Amino acid sequence: MAKKVRLRYGRIAAALCVLAAIIAIIYAIILGIIRLYNYIFCSEDEKQEDARKSELVITPEMRACDTIMARRLDSLMHIPQALDTSLIAVSVYDVTTESQVYEFHADRSMAPASCMKVATAVAALKTLGMDYRYNVSLQVRGEMKRDTLVGTLLLVADDDPLFDDFTPLVKQMRSRGFKNFRGNIILNLAREDTLKAHPSGKTWDIPYHKAPLLMKGKERITKQFMATLSANGVTFKKDRTVNSAKAKGKYGDGRYHYVARISHDIKEIITPMLIYSSNVKADALFYHLDWKNGILPNKEMAWDSLHYTERFWNAILSPEDTSKSLYPRPVKQQLAYKDGSGLSPDNRLTANTLVDMLRYAYKDEVLRNYFINEALASPASPRSGSLLTRMARAEYKDRIFVKTGTLVTKGGSSLSGYLEGYDGHWYIFSIIHEDSPVADARIFQDRLCKMMMGNRRK
Repeated sequence: MAKKVRLRYGRIAAALCVLAAIIAIIYAIILGIIRLYNYIFCSEDEKQEDARKSELVITPEMRACDTIMARRLDSLMHIPQALDTSLIAVSVYDVTTESQVYEFHADRSMAPASCMKVATAVAALKTLGMDYRYNVSLQVRGEMKRDTLVGTLLLVADDDPLFDDFTPLVKQMRSRGFKNFRGNIILNLAREDTLKAHPSGKTWDIPYHKAPLLMKGKERITKQFMATLSANGVTFKKDRTVNSAKAKGKYGDGRYHYVARISHDIKEIITPMLIYSSNVKADALFYHLDWKNGILPNKEMAWDSLHYTERFWNAILSPEDTSKSLYPRPVKQQLAYKDGSGLSPDNRLTANTLVDMLRYAYKDEVLRNYFINEALASPASPRSGSLLTRMARAEYKDRIFVKTGTLVTKGGSSLSGYLEGYDGHWYIFSIIHEDSPVADARIFQDRLCKMMMGNRRK
């Protein structure tokens, strides 16, 4: 009898073990489905945000640092000074504690001057990718007859602001044996108009002679290309009867074949755009984003269209479904994106908006490292750029990384970026001035930053 009881208990225990295993398997499957769903439908930023929140531990001492920093900043705003503080906006966010530390007119819409380039740069890098390249190429389709290609020579060109001479491209082609052409030349250009400053800006901001070659208009580009061919001993005889689509052989089969190519990394445009505040590169990039996203159907600038950069930031900062906003703000901010450089006085951002844009960049580790290690101006270093001699003391080296902004026609000045505080915390900040003497505004900006950095704790 005892043996039967033991067998019965053994079977029950085995059954329970099997049941537990089945439950564990079902739980694992459900957990896997949830993770798969999150992987597919959650954005990379949301995943990184969740991971950070799970790791972040805020201590009372860390909170106390924010309180002390806020008091420091507020004391500065109430010290008698030459500037009218009603014309200043300040926003400071602590990355270490992930909390807003200080606001002063931070939701007031103002002209951000060249800090507008931050919006352009982040939108471009997040949309096109850190490894994106501009390309200009020569392609051929046709049939070789002795030393002449009978067919079509095709120039395909992105609106690359660094491309300034067709000679290297033509020499590449010649080195591959292409010297004489009979047939047709086609130019397929990303942009067919001339790069100009926004109508609300000044015509001298981007004069015609400063426009990059591929943004001087199709007529000028065509003349320059034909002249370069001739100068390098390449002959061309137009023949409309040639149909290269029917060509066979090495350079036929109905497709074009590359014979020369030049490309530039997007970072080669954005790095000097931020460090040295290049307006030409910024506006060129701004409209390149429009073209890549189908907002330049006629390959010409459209002043009044909703530019891609604005669409990009609206989706992040102020989506129609406010519950999906990554950085919800209690005040609806009135923003305007008229150009990518900040030359237009009709641009409108807030100090909080610029901080949120830099927060968005900071959460992307690759983009954060690029901004801090390469692309933002930093004092007392080879890339002081538009900072010139500002905050040039050695104690500030490798502790502050910024974008400067100046809009003389509106008395505008701005400074936005990342800095390491005296308390060891990392802060994101933005300061905007309007209708203020630029020199006095810069003194105020530097004073605020120096106050935040102070003497580092031992």
